[in-house]
Amino acid sequence: MKAVPVSLILWLAVPAAVLADPFDAALQAAAEGRHGEAAAVFHGLAMAGDSEAAYNLALLFATGRGMPQNDTEALYWAWRARLADVRAASALLDRLWPHPDEARRTIVSDRLEQVLRPQAEAGDGAAMLQLAAVLTVVRSAPDLTEAYGWQSLAAALDVPGAAAARDATLGLVPVDERAQVQDAALAMFKDWCSRQKPARTAACAVVFATAPHPGDKG
Repeated sequence: MKAVPVSLILWLAVPAAVLADPFDAALQAAAEGRHGEAAAVFHGLAMAGDSEAAYNLALLFATGRGMPQNDTEALYWAWRARLADVRAASALLDRLWPHPDEARRTIVSDRLEQVLRPQAEAGDGAAMLQLAAVLTVVRSAPDLTEAYGWQSLAAALDVPGAAAARDATLGLVPVDERAQVQDAALAMFKDWCSRQKPARTAACAVVFATAPHPGDKG
C-alpha cells in the first residue's frame, strides 16, 4: 500500500502522470511537506470509505503532521483502516493501542459503531463483520451475543469469512449459553428481515416460517 512519508512506512514515489488521482496527489503533497493539504484530501477520501486514506490520515494524526498530534483521532482512523484489512494499520495500533484509557477506548468504539451500524443495518456484509469486530475487540466490555448475531447474519448472506468468524465467536461463549446466543441471533436475523424492503435474501421467508424462539420479539 502507499503511505505518507513518515517514520513508520517510507513513501513510494508517484509518477507525475498519475497525480490527477486525489490519493496520489495527497501522497505527493505530503512528500513535498504540504501535510495539511494532504490531510484534507485523505480525510475526504476516508470519509467516503477509502481505507488506505484512513490509514494515511491516522499516520498524520499520530505524527502531528498537517494536523495537531492526537492519539484519539489516530486510533479511530487506524481502526477504520484495520477493520477494512489494511494490514499496515496493525503496526500503528500496536504502538498506540496497548493500554488505552477507558474514556479513549469508549470514544473510539462509539464512533466506529456510529459509522458501521447503519451500514450493517442496510445489508452491507463487510460492515456487519467490521461491527462484530468492534463489539469483540475494540469495546472494553465485549458483546459476544450481538457480535455473533451480526456474524451469523453475514454468514446467512454468504459473506466470505463470516462463517469462520461466527464459529470463532461462538467458541468464546460458555457451552451452557450457546443455545441462548444462537436463539438471539435467529431472532436478530428475523428482525432484520422484517425491516428489509424487499427482503434481501430468500432465507428471510424461511426464518419467518420457523417456530418462535426465546429471543423473538413479541
